[in-house]
Amino acid sequence: MFYLGLGASAICFVTWNLAVRILGAIKTSVYIYLAPVVTAVASVIVLHEKITFLSGLGIVLVLGGLLLSEQKKKLFPIRGRKHTENVVE
Repeated sequence: MFYLGLGASAICFVTWNLAVRILGAIKTSVYIYLAPVVTAVASVIVLHEKITFLSGLGIVLVLGGLLLSEQKKKLFPIRGRKHTENVVE
């Protein structure tokens, strides 16, 4: 319980907040969504596991979703904002 309370919860929370502060929320989210892909690739390299159809499909879906989310602004421009130079953010 001590390890889970201190190590897995507190330290992870602190490092997550530090990463968001340094990288920003969007870049940090991209890295967290890449964790399953890194895990699958590491299991192939370290444990010599094979990529199954479902794990390959999962990798493709994660990467496709990340690419789509990064291109969303270019593919789907926000309508109704023609005069953005006067908008205060």
